[in-house]
Amino acid sequence: MILMDNTIITILRFIGAMIPIVTVILKLNSTITKLNITIEVLNGQIKNSKSDRKEIHAQLNDHETRITVLERR
Repeated sequence: MILMDNTIITILRFIGAMIPIVTVILKLNSTITKLNITIEVLNGQIKNSKSDRKEIHAQLNDHETRITVLERR
């Protein structure tokens, strides 16, 4: 009976000790998931801004060409 009580107490202590560890792991997992989503969104925004910059540079080059042609006259 005493051995059974000690075993039950040991198991309960082990479970009690594991609760904070599991809690931290779950919070970490949640945070990592949020960070991954944020990184994916930022990557998409960077790709969009790169294409926008290419368009802006193309327009700027076109305007520079027009100015150069007008200055030659």
